[in-house]
Amino acid sequence: MSTDELGFAPFGHPSPMLDHLGDLRRHGTDGSRFGFLVDEPKLNGRKLLHAGAVSTIADVVIGHALAALTDPPRRFVTTSLEVHFVGTGRQGDWIDVTVTPVRIGRRLAVGTATFAVDGRAIGFATATFMPPP
Repeated sequence: MSTDELGFAPFGHPSPMLDHLGDLRRHGTDGSRFGFLVDEPKLNGRKLLHAGAVSTIADVVIGHALAALTDPPRRFVTTSLEVHFVGTGRQGDWIDVTVTPVRIGRRLAVGTATFAVDGRAIGFATATFMPPP
């Protein structure tokens, strides 16, 4: 089954870092779900999902998911990012990412993300954001 059939479409927010990492997708009807295929640019030297790729994607998807919940949508800058790895992704794996908002206030926004392969969690991230000065 393709990612399109699963309800995922291109992320649609290009940046130099994401362009380098390759495909990132957002669920068409659930703004808290994202996903990506583990491909060459996201691998480490052992051909496993690179921790830096996970950290970058966590920062981007948590920030965008939280911003989308504000009215009007706000821009955020990251003030803290913590990532814990409990498994790994291998080349060709589909990684499903679910973002959960923790708090969205005037000065801070906090959210978490769970990264999973076939329903098995491989990582968790927590990020804190604030509006830019």
